[in-house]
Amino acid sequence: MITVKTYPELSNKYRETSCVAGIRLDQGAPQHVRLFPVPFRLLAEEAQFSKYSIIEVDVEPHGKRDSRPESLRPDLDTLKIVGEVPADGDWRQRYKYVEPLVAPSLCAIKRDQEANGTSLGVFRPIEVAFRLTAADPWP
Repeated sequence: MITVKTYPELSNKYRETSCVAGIRLDQGAPQHVRLFPVPFRLLAEEAQFSKYSIIEVDVEPHGKRDSRPESLRPDLDTLKIVGEVPADGDWRQRYKYVEPLVAPSLCAIKRDQEANGTSLGVFRPIEVAFRLTAADPWP
């Protein structure tokens, strides 16, 4: 289940690419997953998934270049959108997949990162502040 799509970055190797994060649902208990590279805007229209889409895609570990346990390289030729988890007004359907991954604090996520090399985590903040700044235009 896709939960995050980063802003596309220009890339010499991939032309344009994004990192996609989500929740892996095929291994029993939900797990964090990070898919890279994903040249999202260059995918065929039928493969352009939205947040909370359920996708199937063949993956392989990145190996030495990226040792994060949740980081996988997708074979985009095998990508299929197979469903979507709707918000249903109160997000209960989505939250049932997120809830098992919620850490008690950001400190707990950082400890897991130090111990296991992870790069993803979810926690419920006590307070949220938001600041919007303009991005530099692409060349």
